[in-house]
Amino acid sequence: MGKEKKEPWWDRLNRRLFPYIGPPPLGPYNEAPLPPTAQEACPLCGQEMSIHTFVRTQDHSSTRMSCPRPVVRESGEQ
Repeated sequence: MGKEKKEPWWDRLNRRLFPYIGPPPLGPYNEAPLPPTAQEACPLCGQEMSIHTFVRTQDHSSTRMSCPRPVVRESGEQ
């Protein structure tokens, strides 16, 4: 007689709550799509996010964002 594997706590919780809350919603199919985020300003430099570069690696390190170089203005311009 083998020992049966115990059900995980989240499965037991879901089984108990299902009669009251039902299945999860399938998604926002009737809603308008979100506006593109490329037009938002960078919180660090204030320039558009679309001109920034992002480095995503396959290892477990964080994604790196590089702000573009600031525009150098000649003296006398504002």
